[in-house]
Amino acid sequence: MITLKQYTNEENQILPLIQGFWKAHSHYDQSGEEAQEDLTNWTKDGHIIYFIQHDETVVGFAHLGSRGGKTDWLEELFILPEYQGNGFGSEAIHQLEEIVKQYSASLYIEAAARNEAAIRLYRKLGYDCLNTITIRKDFPGYEYDVVRKEKIHELEFEIRKDKDF
Repeated sequence: MITLKQYTNEENQILPLIQGFWKAHSHYDQSGEEAQEDLTNWTKDGHIIYFIQHDETVVGFAHLGSRGGKTDWLEELFILPEYQGNGFGSEAIHQLEEIVKQYSASLYIEAAARNEAAIRLYRKLGYDCLNTITIRKDFPGYEYDVVRKEKIHELEFEIRKDKDF
């Protein structure tokens, strides 16, 4: 169905994908310089970028990063909008798991609390252990809607969505 091809030096292919990632995930129009800076950071020691290909067509990318030790994190996963819903993301995660299993006991994935679709996908793929919780403080001027409230350790937290999205 899909194959993973490790990024080597195909900037003309990866930079538009990085910009597409930020547009899709944050509604942010990233400049070419910002995409180049991400690429520089995402290709340092302890990081690997894979093109996700269907037949010979690049349909997205995945970025694995190390945050110390031998544990690896799926830092970014992006499937172009026109290819979403075909199982390419799920298959890419399965293939990445096979790679990471060779040298680590776990693969970690973060998702924004408001990204319910991603959380449901990861849960469906067997990601069922809460590992870390990121807590954010919003400052005056930030406009948001409360999506819902959740309790962790009997403490209530809001899951917020930017007004712009």
